[in-house]
Amino acid sequence: MGSFTQEFPRSGTAGDLCKIFITAETLETQNLNPRESNHIQKGGHLFDWTFIGFTDIQESINHTWEPYGSIQGRLSEVIAQTEGTVAGLFDAGKALGGAKGGAKGYLEAGSTASAKYKVDTPLVYTGSGRRQISFTFTLMEWLDPYKDVLEPIHEFRKLSCAGIAGKSVDMIDFPAIFSIRSIPQTFVYIEDCALTDVQVTWQAPYKGGTPTRAELTVTFLDLRPLYKSSWGDGAGNITTTVAAADDE
Repeated sequence: MGSFTQEFPRSGTAGDLCKIFITAETLETQNLNPRESNHIQKGGHLFDWTFIGFTDIQESINHTWEPYGSIQGRLSEVIAQTEGTVAGLFDAGKALGGAKGGAKGYLEAGSTASAKYKVDTPLVYTGSGRRQISFTFTLMEWLDPYKDVLEPIHEFRKLSCAGIAGKSVDMIDFPAIFSIRSIPQTFVYIEDCALTDVQVTWQAPYKGGTPTRAELTVTFLDLRPLYKSSWGDGAGNITTTVAAADDE
């Protein structure tokens, strides 16, 4: 267990700062119904980070719309395929009957008539991907380069990975599970997410061979399904928590 709090001049007294609070906890288990509030069972606290602001936030959500696979739609495809086959047979017969000059004449007499049949089916909503959000933070030495730069990055790298459970060749401990909240305004709030990507750019100057500055980008994937109610009621909310059962 541990914590990291970013500091720089005026950080303790300024009231106009945006802070990003990230917590890592152990993931005990998940049931098979992600809509339930108790879908995820978390264990003990592992580490937490408090960052002052961010360089960038990149958010991504995606929705899938696919052709409707109804019986009528499949029947339409069969009809189109049949019509295309008939056209192809007619085209082949015409080519065979009217071809002159061997293979060259056969190719010239033929056409692509069988390819003109196309079925247009309606697109229907089939699902939404999980929300993804990336933060870019700039870390720099305040009192100690290890505590201010290396340790917070090291903890992200370590806790994003699975652990080896005992001596078994096929058992693992789950990677940590994270929660994110912006304070004092919760325009970012994700209760349960996975850390899927950690990118670090180490930068000069150095002190005792240790970088005193780094740019850190961490990407999180929300573990909850996405619904209208996932966004909450607050104006400007980017992400919130568990989707409500009634999503009117």
